[in-house]
Amino acid sequence: MDREPTSAEEFVTASATIGADRVGLRLQEALVGLLPDWLPSRKSCRKALDRGDIRCNGQPAGTAQFVKEGDRIEYIPRNVEVPDPGPRAPRHLRVLRPTGSDAAFVWKPAGLPTNGPGHFHLAGVIAHQAKHGTPEERLTLQPTQADGMPFPRPVHRLDRATAGWVCLALTLRAAQSLGHAFAERQVRKRYLALAVGKVEDGGSDAPLDGKSAHTTWRVLGQGALPVHGEATLLEVWPTTGRTHQIRRHLADLGHPLVGEDVHAAPDVDPKTAPRYTGHGLFLCAIGLTVPQGDHGNACDALAPVPRKYKRIRWAAEALTQHGYA
Repeated sequence: MDREPTSAEEFVTASATIGADRVGLRLQEALVGLLPDWLPSRKSCRKALDRGDIRCNGQPAGTAQFVKEGDRIEYIPRNVEVPDPGPRAPRHLRVLRPTGSDAAFVWKPAGLPTNGPGHFHLAGVIAHQAKHGTPEERLTLQPTQADGMPFPRPVHRLDRATAGWVCLALTLRAAQSLGHAFAERQVRKRYLALAVGKVEDGGSDAPLDGKSAHTTWRVLGQGALPVHGEATLLEVWPTTGRTHQIRRHLADLGHPLVGEDVHAAPDVDPKTAPRYTGHGLFLCAIGLTVPQGDHGNACDALAPVPRKYKRIRWAAEALTQHGYA
């Protein structure tokens, strides 16, 4: 029998203290950015105040009152609204939940942002699925012990154009634990990529945006490809998480990814560069390994290879030779 969905009243109070930088503001303004995990926007702050979910020093708070340094602000999530992410959003997402863990893996399809403004993003779809999905989906996204976080949320990002596993935290404690694991580079990420031209085993340590960046790869196979002449199938491991890291490192070496429309080889305009179209970007985060922590036991997710890779005969043969399903 399915367990009953966690009620909002089971969540403990989320709280913060007003610092000197917010002194003299009306509460409606002071609340913005104070509890970003629960109230990520100005609109959500206003709605929480209107619902009566905010207390100041233990008393019900209003939008017009001014705050003082040291004021204790508490948020008690009740009847939290879960907007529909819209008709373009996928209705059901593949979620893998290790037994007894407050971490989960969700497969993000290409074209869907991880998060951002509005509700058309992975975080919004997951929140809606946790509240309004099938009984099995709601149970999969229910924490073992609820705390101050009303919905599961991603703890890292994938590019909009990239498909693959994203790690979810189901509780605040899990979010903190997983965030630490990612920050300390204890999470192992494995990608499949199809790069233009003939690439050799190797990697890149070229800084990106003024920050260190490190990517390694090995060749799984090489063969002919329309438009580009030849391409190389790579297994890639980034140990840092810079924006478009894999895409930029390979493009800077003269081997942009197949389907790439943002980054090109040096001295080539990506808007006019030849492009193999119709299949999107050939990059997917096919594997994700998370260590043990307060979120639960160590866990590993490995997805089947997306069909578009297998439609290229030599790539399909190479994947089979290297043990990919």
